[in-house]
Amino acid sequence: MQTQTLTQKQLQRLSPLQLQQIKLLELSVIDLDRRVNEELESNPVLEEVKASDATGEEVTAKVATESEDIPAYRLRDDNHPRESRDMPFVGHNRLGFYEIMLAQLSLRPVDDRQRAAAAFLIGSLDSDGYLRRPLSEIANDMAFTENCQVSEPELEEMLRLIQDFEPVGVGARNLRECLLLQLNAKEVQNRAVLLAKTIIQRAFDDFSEKNYEEICAELGISGRELKAAVAEITKLNPCPGAGLGEEVTDTAPAIIPDFVVEYKDGVLQQSLTARHIPHLRVSPEYIAFLKNHEKNREASTFVRKKIEDARWFIDAIQRRRITLAIVMNDIVQKQKEFFTTGDETTLQPMVMRSVASDTGYDLSTISRVVSNKYVQTNFGIYPLKFFFSESMKTDAGEEISNRTLKAIIKKMVDEEDERYPLSDKEIADALKKQGYLIARRTVAKYRDMLRIPVARLRKGAS
Repeated sequence: MQTQTLTQKQLQRLSPLQLQQIKLLELSVIDLDRRVNEELESNPVLEEVKASDATGEEVTAKVATESEDIPAYRLRDDNHPRESRDMPFVGHNRLGFYEIMLAQLSLRPVDDRQRAAAAFLIGSLDSDGYLRRPLSEIANDMAFTENCQVSEPELEEMLRLIQDFEPVGVGARNLRECLLLQLNAKEVQNRAVLLAKTIIQRAFDDFSEKNYEEICAELGISGRELKAAVAEITKLNPCPGAGLGEEVTDTAPAIIPDFVVEYKDGVLQQSLTARHIPHLRVSPEYIAFLKNHEKNREASTFVRKKIEDARWFIDAIQRRRITLAIVMNDIVQKQKEFFTTGDETTLQPMVMRSVASDTGYDLSTISRVVSNKYVQTNFGIYPLKFFFSESMKTDAGEEISNRTLKAIIKKMVDEEDERYPLSDKEIADALKKQGYLIARRTVAKYRDMLRIPVARLRKGAS
């Protein structure tokens, strides 16, 4: 017997304008240029006007600094930036990183839905080939930006596919998984390799801290067996993505900063680069056409739809501009000492959640604003992610950025006597004397992140 029941479900539905905003928010300067050009080509009602003919509001904000109570801190609509601002930053770039990964994906027998999910995962890999973001966040991003509902199990399946790509280890979510992927891929699974996998699986923390006696006792193995297993582990590549693609400098594309923050005459000034501020409008000719051809239903319906689309797009561009300005404003307020001095040790602990709380935006919005964005300062060009770091406490209870600790560790290593390089324990002890409560294991982690070799490998280095 069939019965009918009435149920209520609360579904999140995004308006076309919201979708426009989400997609535009995460674009870099170059991608925004491309997106605007695509819209101009596809919508005859939308047109770009010269800056001299355009009108617009200047978004201003005030930030207090030590040198002046209320300095001008503004978002300039600057279409003729100073020569210093236009200087592109040309850095190392690995040609073909994602192209190589996508080429391998094209050889796998997957359907369109799976291919889209795998391609999105590939695009989420960092420069070392790791997937640092949770699959739940990636699933949400696909729903928002691609309007594609993909479950975490589906993403997990595609991630396993990517982890089968070359070089082995790409797509790992952490170092342990990266090493295990490489050990599992070895053709010869001898005693040393099997023991190496056991060490990574069961005694990874002890291995990281070089507690070899504890490993031998826990696993019931001899020193010789341990040495053979460690030799297998040390052959592995902890950054598999770093070697994927050719590294060049001369032909590397310029990084165009999204923001400019200048410190001049005691004042911090922020601006979006000119490419972020396209001057768009609805064509007056089409508005007049609509008024004069209302009786032509087919033509007026078409023009009305195009006008609506154009207005949506213009509004999304304006909202994007305001959102970027507000988020950058908060970042500069939190890190104003760095923007004033350029000293990395002055960077304050800052996480995206705190910026979201200050600005009132969702955490996902902050993530999109920060992604692939750069800021030009008096001291160089930096990715926005550079300014985010977790905090640690000193013995006085003061919170400091872990980036500050990394800078201190790097300085200590740079200034050490190469005949007697500092061990991780000696660095930790020296930091404790300065009031930084840090464990040897943490020092080792930061040293690895700075790509500084262990002490024995630094001995006698020129």
